[in-house]
Amino acid sequence: MNSGRTSSAEPSGGNPVSGLRRKKDPQAARAQLLQAATRLAAEKGLHAVTLEKVAELAGLTKGALQYHFKSRKGLVEALYDQVIGQLQQRMEGHRKADAGEPEGAAARAYLKGAEDDTQGKGRVDVLRVLTAHSLNDATVRHRYLPVLREWMRPDDLPLAWAARNMICRLAADGLWISRLIGYDDVISEELMAEIRRQLERLTTQRGVVGGEQPA
Repeated sequence: MNSGRTSSAEPSGGNPVSGLRRKKDPQAARAQLLQAATRLAAEKGLHAVTLEKVAELAGLTKGALQYHFKSRKGLVEALYDQVIGQLQQRMEGHRKADAGEPEGAAARAYLKGAEDDTQGKGRVDVLRVLTAHSLNDATVRHRYLPVLREWMRPDDLPLAWAARNMICRLAADGLWISRLIGYDDVISEELMAEIRRQLERLTTQRGVVGGEQPA
């Protein structure tokens, strides 16, 4: 599993840290602010994401930040929107690229998208922070639940096949959580590859590893 690192350097003298530079384009500035907010959340927790600290780390004025985000609440909501949007984009990409039986494409895309979502230490760190926060904030959960509910919707298939597809999705959630908690390192790469193979096989019409028909 990828274990990319993020720098923990603090901004000094009001200057942006390495990798963050002032940009005049509004969309680039917005992305720059979200990058800074993501980094603060990953390294110090969501409580560290204040308008002042984000603006300082991004190398922008607080006024420039408030042009895009009127309040801290709006900034935090944008963080969640970005994370769930990236996940949705990954899953859609996998579904479009899927060459298997179409009846299981959504479940396989969910499995692959969940795995992609936890690649890199910085990504895992921010997901851990945002997930913990969302468990205690129903308003935040309601921002991303519609997307996840759509992907978790049971497939209109014979009961046994629909159940196998759902098992694949629920297992994907379990693997995703195991990476956030940090105990996925007990699973070898060989075993993980076999887990993926068996989960993907569940989404096919035969649905049983080894080619045997289910009883």
